[in-house]
Amino acid sequence: MKVAIFGNGSYKDVCFYAEYLKRYQPQLTLCADGGLKIMSKLGRVPDVLLGDFDSVATADLEQMKQKTTVMTYEKRKDFTDVQLCMQYAIEQKCTEMVLFGVLGTRADHSLVNIYLLKYAFDHGVKAKIVNEYNEIFVMEKYMMLEHVAHKTISVLPYSDVIRGISFKGMSYPLTNAEMKKENPYGISNYACEDTVEIKIEEGMAVIVITEEKY
Repeated sequence: MKVAIFGNGSYKDVCFYAEYLKRYQPQLTLCADGGLKIMSKLGRVPDVLLGDFDSVATADLEQMKQKTTVMTYEKRKDFTDVQLCMQYAIEQKCTEMVLFGVLGTRADHSLVNIYLLKYAFDHGVKAKIVNEYNEIFVMEKYMMLEHVAHKTISVLPYSDVIRGISFKGMSYPLTNAEMKKENPYGISNYACEDTVEIKIEEGMAVIVITEEKY
């Protein structure tokens, strides 16, 4: 099952998200707290609205209670609203999820949401963060990226060190290399071919695919 999760982060181009949803066709749409604002702009009602609702007007929340399932949590809790959405999606046996609006002006929230990609990975769920500029996900072992010609691809350590790194199809190839968190030299590589292969013998990497089109 494919799931779309909307957070309360930055959204620049509403049309981008509308078109992405048309292509992605999620079976379940979840909204974390203030992510309700972008849902309203998209003319959509989430299947489930979750959070402590410190970012939603009372009138809007009451209106949503008449339209969809609303799950309310205490403000003092050990999970972010986005993580609550991810937990719910995993409980519903999702196989993949896309997270929108989870990057923004709050660097701490942005960093936590990138960390949470491993939470999904550890539960066997393919997850990625998407905005107008980037796709972000984590990987181990091997991955083939298709239709990425001329895009910037960064391969960065999620674990303290990644070993046995090899690239094919990028301007700066690597063969059986090592990279540590304190020296993340895998930033800003460039896909010179339409298909890129990334191999890692040990550790976990964060992959950031960037297309500067705005």
